Amino acid sequence: MNNVIAFFVGTITFVAMMIIKIPIKRFILWLAGPEDYDGKDVLIKRCNSVLFVVTMVVAVFIYWGVVQIINVHHFKLCCSLNAGAIAIAIYAVYEQWFGA
Repeated sequence: MNNVIAFFVGTITFVAMMIIKIPIKRFILWLAGPEDYDGKDVLIKRCNSVLFVVTMVVAVFIYWGVVQIINVHHFKLCCSLNAGAIAIAIYAVYEQWFGA
């Protein structure tokens, strides 16, 4: 049952992150500055790694919400982090197939 909940939460987290990542990436691009310099691409890629942390946090909150809705009386951090990993894996497949 926990794997089913984790996969469900992972897919919801993937959809939520597709919406949330747009303003985060715009902010990182603004933070990198308008100047065109050699390390700008590297700086942007390193700053985009914050999206992994945001994905895990969003997965924990969505997992908590789903657990509350289905009235399960225990919260497993490992399953919520598993859901975040599933969301990242789904995004990797999406990026390979559709070139996002």
